[in-house]
Amino acid sequence: MKNLLYILFLLPTLVFAQQNLPLNREWGLGHERQLNKTKENKADTLKDGTINLLPVVTQISCFKPYIVTPSFSVKDKSRGFFYRKIKKESLIIVNDTAEKFHLTIDPLFNFQYGQDMADTAKLKEKIYTNTRGFLLRAGIGKKLVIESSFYENQSTFPKYMDTYISSTNNLFPQTANYNYAVVPGQGRSKPFRVHGYDYAMASGYVSYTPFKMLNLQIGHGKHFVGDGYRSLLLSDNSFNYPYARITTTYKNIQYTNLYTSFMNLTDGGVKTPPHTERLFQKKIGSFQMLSYNFFDVIHLGLFQGMIWEAADSTNRQHVNFNTFDPVIGVNALSYGMRNTNNVLLGATLKIKFTKSISVYGQYMFDEMVSKNSGKNKNGYQVGLKYFDAFTIKNLHLQLEYNSVSPYSYASGNPQQSYTHYNQALAHPLGANFKEAIGFINYRLKDFFIEVKGMYAVKGLDSSTFNYGGNIFRSDERTSTNQVFDNMGTTEGVKSTVMMEDIHIGYLVNSNTNFNIVVGITNRTEQTGIKTYNTQLVYFGIRTSLANLYYDF
Repeated sequence: MKNLLYILFLLPTLVFAQQNLPLNREWGLGHERQLNKTKENKADTLKDGTINLLPVVTQISCFKPYIVTPSFSVKDKSRGFFYRKIKKESLIIVNDTAEKFHLTIDPLFNFQYGQDMADTAKLKEKIYTNTRGFLLRAGIGKKLVIESSFYENQSTFPKYMDTYISSTNNLFPQTANYNYAVVPGQGRSKPFRVHGYDYAMASGYVSYTPFKMLNLQIGHGKHFVGDGYRSLLLSDNSFNYPYARITTTYKNIQYTNLYTSFMNLTDGGVKTPPHTERLFQKKIGSFQMLSYNFFDVIHLGLFQGMIWEAADSTNRQHVNFNTFDPVIGVNALSYGMRNTNNVLLGATLKIKFTKSISVYGQYMFDEMVSKNSGKNKNGYQVGLKYFDAFTIKNLHLQLEYNSVSPYSYASGNPQQSYTHYNQALAHPLGANFKEAIGFINYRLKDFFIEVKGMYAVKGLDSSTFNYGGNIFRSDERTSTNQVFDNMGTTEGVKSTVMMEDIHIGYLVNSNTNFNIVVGITNRTEQTGIKTYNTQLVYFGIRTSLANLYYDF
């Protein structure tokens, strides 16, 4: 009876305030499983007393982070203080009644240790990550939610990651002596000791819901479009960025506008004064997505993305009024697909065949020259999810296939590429590739296991030709040779990557996905006659609230 009264007290508040779910695939599987079974807005009380609400907004669109109603834990007084703090609750809770103010503070960390058994040259060198940070979540009144987090990191990585960060990457050869100087998805790196890297990342947002149909956000973070593991439209592969997001929901329709500020890690011609931090070139992104839910079983989404002309040599951004045009498709019609502003169109589809089985897909359209031309720029994704597979509770399977044609995401002006912070805004392999990837996930109480396998074929550039795999280069063909008119996906210097990962873990606290894990990763890359092997054995104690894409 007491819990029922507590729920009734909170519900008027929770109808309005809304927060973002973390972008972590493994953590979100339980939410997706329940979402696949749910057909209407529902409020439940879980066994630990947590109020669990799944608003209709999360069932309409595949635009992530999902916007959901905040949940507040009810203290289980039958348990001791230390048990609750380790297993159930946030470390610090300030709650002046949930209707007025609610604040939680949690530590964030990733203490991971491993060894690359295949790298004999570095066999004595340990692979580790040392991450410390914090997470602050707050609700103020009925309509406002605030979240902030910060990570400070020092790491050493396997050789293929060193190659990506510190030298010309085998998968993304750009120019001689070029390096990405970023840790994938986590920002710029600085040298640490002999072979290590020091890097940091901050994120946060303010979410305001003036009424049920509208949510407004400003923040610094990432987004993801799609139902798959990868996205060919917009993903969380790159570093955080400033953004403003407007989400409107009416019955079975959701419309999202996203405005962002991206960076090229070049100066764009700007002269930086001595002894000052280097200035980087900025560019604006604008994205729209219209989603519709048919009969709770078919979810269709239409997408438009646009990278606007970068700042000039004085780092001044000439903002066009049309940048803020909120109507999907208008800018594509106004500017065309072949413009100094880089335009991308796409669609997503998800069909729920049963409460356990769904199929999903994406289509990405960058430019059409002519039918069956090797100069067409597009990509597609098909995938399958099977929750509670073979009627085994919490056994989840996922299969996915991605293909992106050469020169996609690139622009005539390399500064206008569909990138941010030296990384792709969509798929980490860039363009000119085919990829198959699969997952097996199983959870038994607080124990879990994940098995992942990935196989990709990519066409690299040669010393003579640009075959369209590097999205940082101009999409202008470097030769008049007819081979470019009929070129298929993966043509060029062929590179294959096979990667398998298996890890077993124990979930300590679901508030921050605090878990203990042990696993092994095998990676084999073959480019021409050269083969590169990685066999990483690792152990970690971590809070996992973000996706880290090291599988490329």
